[in-house]
Amino acid sequence: MTPFSLKKIKFFRSKETPVRKAKNNSSPIENKEALSFWEKLTNNPFFYLIIFSATIAYLISYLPSKSLPQLSVSDIASADITAPSDLTIIDEDTIKKRQQEAADAIVPVYTLDQNVFLKTEDKIRDFFKAGREFAQEETTAKRIDEFTRTVSETYGVKIPPKDLRFLAQLKFPASMEENLINLIGKISSKGILLTKDLFLHDERNKGLVIFINIEKEIPYQVSGIQDVQESKIKLSEDNNTLELPPNEKSLLILLSHLFVSSNITFSPFKTSEREDSARQNIETIFYTIKKGKVIIRKGDEVNKDTIKQIRIINQNLSAKPSWLINFSGFFLLFIILLGVLLYDLKTRSDLEEPLKNFIMTGILLAISLILYKFFNFLAGLLSQNARLSFFSHTGSYMYLFPLQMGTLLVAFLSGTLFALIFMIINSIIVGYLLKSSFHIIIFCTIGSLAAIFGTKYFGKQTRTTTFRAALFMVAPVNTLVIIIFHLVREKIGPIDLFFSELIMALIGGLISGALAFLLLPVFESLFGIITQSHLIELTNSDLPIFRKMAMEAPGSYHHSLIVSSLAENAAEDIGLDPLLVKAGALYHDIGKIKRPEYFIENRRSNADMHKDLKPSMSTLVIINHVKEGVERAKKLKLPKKIRDIIEQHHGNSLVKYFFEKAKEEYDPEMNKIGEESYRYTSPTPKNKEAALVMLSDSIEAASRSIKNPTKSSLKRAITDVFNNYIQDGQLDDSNLSLKEMKSIAESFLSTLYTIYHHRMEYPGFDFKGKKNKMGKPKTKNDRNSKPAKKTPNK
Repeated sequence: MTPFSLKKIKFFRSKETPVRKAKNNSSPIENKEALSFWEKLTNNPFFYLIIFSATIAYLISYLPSKSLPQLSVSDIASADITAPSDLTIIDEDTIKKRQQEAADAIVPVYTLDQNVFLKTEDKIRDFFKAGREFAQEETTAKRIDEFTRTVSETYGVKIPPKDLRFLAQLKFPASMEENLINLIGKISSKGILLTKDLFLHDERNKGLVIFINIEKEIPYQVSGIQDVQESKIKLSEDNNTLELPPNEKSLLILLSHLFVSSNITFSPFKTSEREDSARQNIETIFYTIKKGKVIIRKGDEVNKDTIKQIRIINQNLSAKPSWLINFSGFFLLFIILLGVLLYDLKTRSDLEEPLKNFIMTGILLAISLILYKFFNFLAGLLSQNARLSFFSHTGSYMYLFPLQMGTLLVAFLSGTLFALIFMIINSIIVGYLLKSSFHIIIFCTIGSLAAIFGTKYFGKQTRTTTFRAALFMVAPVNTLVIIIFHLVREKIGPIDLFFSELIMALIGGLISGALAFLLLPVFESLFGIITQSHLIELTNSDLPIFRKMAMEAPGSYHHSLIVSSLAENAAEDIGLDPLLVKAGALYHDIGKIKRPEYFIENRRSNADMHKDLKPSMSTLVIINHVKEGVERAKKLKLPKKIRDIIEQHHGNSLVKYFFEKAKEEYDPEMNKIGEESYRYTSPTPKNKEAALVMLSDSIEAASRSIKNPTKSSLKRAITDVFNNYIQDGQLDDSNLSLKEMKSIAESFLSTLYTIYHHRMEYPGFDFKGKKNKMGKPKTKNDRNSKPAKKTPNK
């Protein structure tokens, strides 16, 4: 078939064909001014952005728990007092106890001061030097007494006068000086305590640590260290080993006892430092109070332990971050996430009514969050009361949540890409709500991907797709993910926990599908979303409306069937939804059911219902079928898109037949009859679907007026109809492109030519009455032939 040409299409309007607009069509500026404050607010997407962000933030952030009442000792509890929420509390008493135990276990620290011996050595040498100077002169009793006082004051030792006299006689020998220094140096190098009778840090049991030169430390038991008294005994023993005269030995022992001193002292700073470090090394100890735990029962007497526990709980509740801060953080987070979603919806051309899709997403997220919280509460309740071990694991219940319900709904109602965006936001919510679990985020994401794929695989022809996708895709994938989790951990873990998680994942997938299946009609109705399954239901020829139309307006019903075929084929060629266009075409003339006899296709006799009516009244009856159709569509609760097609399928076009008749009857000069009274009052088509049904309707009617339809005559009819609507401005708001109009015209020509194709004559039948009763062709002289009666021109 040769392609359809638009060479004869007239794109420029003549001066006699002004642009017509419906009476109810107002400019966008006027509409905007006419809107009230609340209408403007509800049409503003940022209003819903704030509302949904605040709602989700409120639901996901925790509410401040109520403080427990203050009680006194010996009070009687008037009601059960229970923990308001799960609380993780720092065990201060246990921590203090363990810190004290760690501090008590620290070994006391002492320091060995080597400068003590150096000072003692200097003192001994000064003493002997002074003694030698003293021994150079005569040693009188008076000088001995004076030197005794000088030694006591200068060196802090009291040497008896007789021993000083003996030293003076020996001239304070250098050998004795060296022996004294060596004896004291030897004993001082091991360290000397002042006394062992004044230990305050349990040194006898724990021992002690001696620091030498700051860097070196040596642990000692008390028995391994000498005090001053023990050192004197040791000095005496060492002195006896020397080969000296008895008098000199006695004198040397006396001097060593006088000059020896302690060089080991307790270091409180180092010991305290070690005790503090030991206390800090004790880890924080927590204990958990479960929500609902009974602190005190009604009628019990309050004791100190009860008051203490109530005080600790109230302190922990008051120490929690402010709910407003938590709410503010989540509010800002979802402003960003939902803001990105809103921007994506507004910039995508493949989605109609982005605000409607955004509102649907916000409501779905809020409903999902409420369901998650309900299932979380249910999980705690069931796990506590479960008798079988399979159902006693609280952690496994998170796989029971309907995590893929929202994704199934969005995938079915709005498509794959939009479902992916929903999946990301939903996974973030689930991850935080369930204690920032990485595993649950992965579980939710993979299950949601399975839901999207399952919806696409099973198609959108029936609503059961949501449950089938859950049954054959989501549930198996959920169980597979659980197995993967256990394999990644390199251990299956407890068998009862493993099987519990498998069962919960399987049931969770089925619950998601069941809830999606139940909520699907609700969302379709609430948001006026037309799904393929809904369209299939609406185009069922057994519906009461079509059966009634077939009985009461058979011509209009047959006309609608042909129009639906024309529109459906053309919609496939230009990429529109064929089912939507077909549904709109089938319903476009349901308004004719009220007065079918006023429309020529339904006339069952030669009676003309318009014969006695004025052209203006006939026009009113014809025009009114659009209004009647819209009202009937509302009663049938048809989707808005189909109602729009019904309302716009004539636009504000002119009812030419009665307009011309009015001009002939009332104004022969054809210059006083206005078109406004003979035009439809509906808006012009606002989308391609409505424009396509308008063209299909007129083309079908025009083709019926052709006595012998041929390809050329059908082309002319199509061209004239297109020209008429272009010149009249009926297609200006439909966004139909020239390329699409050409494709539509070619589709119309192909479909109509198929409908009106020539058939071969049936042998042996005379449908046209060309033969007489004898089987011979009729001739002018045939006596059986009768002249044909003339019929009035219809």
